[in-house]
Amino acid sequence: MDKFTETTYTSYGQNIGNSFKGIFFGIVFIIGSIVLLWWNEGRSVEQATALKEMEEKIITLPAPKYDAAVDGKAVLVQGAVKPMSEVVDPEFNVKTDGLVLRRQVEMYQWKENKESTTKDKLGGGTETTTTYEYVRTWSPYRIDSSSFQHPMNHENPMMNYKSESFNTDAMLGDFYLDRSMVGYVRASTTYAGLNSMPNQAGVARNYKSYLYIGMNPQTPMVGDIKITYTYAPAGEYTFAAKEEGKKLTHYVTENGKEFVFVRSGRVSAKTIFKEELDANAALTWILRGVGLLVMFFGFTMIMGPIAALAKVIPVLGSLASGVTSIVAAVLTLILGSVIIALAWFGSRPMLSLGIIGIGIALAVLLAKFGKKKVPSTSPQAATATASTPPARPESTPPPQRDTTPPQREDTVTAPDREEGAASSETEESTSPSRKAVTPPPRES
Repeated sequence: MDKFTETTYTSYGQNIGNSFKGIFFGIVFIIGSIVLLWWNEGRSVEQATALKEMEEKIITLPAPKYDAAVDGKAVLVQGAVKPMSEVVDPEFNVKTDGLVLRRQVEMYQWKENKESTTKDKLGGGTETTTTYEYVRTWSPYRIDSSSFQHPMNHENPMMNYKSESFNTDAMLGDFYLDRSMVGYVRASTTYAGLNSMPNQAGVARNYKSYLYIGMNPQTPMVGDIKITYTYAPAGEYTFAAKEEGKKLTHYVTENGKEFVFVRSGRVSAKTIFKEELDANAALTWILRGVGLLVMFFGFTMIMGPIAALAKVIPVLGSLASGVTSIVAAVLTLILGSVIIALAWFGSRPMLSLGIIGIGIALAVLLAKFGKKKVPSTSPQAATATASTPPARPESTPPPQRDTTPPQREDTVTAPDREEGAASSETEESTSPSRKAVTPPPRES
């Protein structure tokens, strides 16, 4: 059986405990990401500075001839490179009259594919279903089967052969190239020399386009070995290096970088250094992405207990996880931009300030986004409210005016009479049209 499924359950308490353990690893991740981002920016600046220095100082020789006037300086030399000896792979007696021979070895072996799905359960626990599938594949390196979840019947043997390069020393006009210099030449051409070789090459069988160690390449078995070759032929090349007598060697910049650049054919110095600067920029962005991703995981792990506590109700757990991921992303962008900016401050202060400005802008946008969630009254709504008559209040109506006729004068005491007169005078002054009517006395 090459496919296994396992289901495990983690309790609410275990999830909380694991989340608090994750805080420590989160801090380690953040510190590691800061170190990586800082180192990467320094490396990028040093590499770019060194490349521009060599580009400014390099001298293109009109022919591959030694020139004492430029001895010890960076030179660009173009011409035919001729090997000084045959290149041989002694293991299988494969030979070439080129500059470099590259052996690529692959072994047929087991590989573990792992896929997991996790579901939150009511009460804070989680259920994880993991599927392990074992497939056979060709790999250029040995896969350690001892780390498999189910290693029985999926063991990979040791890899007795490895990929390797072989080269020779050569001459470029007047200049000697030792093996370390020739090693910079890329072996990217398919090797066709197997066609003229015997059917047996040592312990391997020659199938003309590759060598094979095993019973049958059509039905490979675990442990079978397949070997292919590429090479770099003799021909015209361009070297950017240092002239040291009648020898080309590494050029060392003022900041200690060592450079040798090799291109097939005739290539200008401007093209070479543009390619190298572009490659440096691409590597810088790749490492930035790695650093920011590690930092994001660190912040996520630090805030893990929040999501773990909320998982007592699965919906709340999912919501908390989403919120903490957003917060972790924002913190990563702000802190990451600050670290990158500070690393650049010494060499490019204006760029550094610009990066810090981007980080501040992200914080301001986040604050504005939060304010937008507070409801506000638009001018149109205010106008509509002003033009609409107020609704009748639904509260208790005010008490009605007392309509009981006033008492007769003979029943009013003296002080009351005076107050009544004052009240009557006030009412007459405010409502002249209204007159008090005294009802006639009742007959006894």
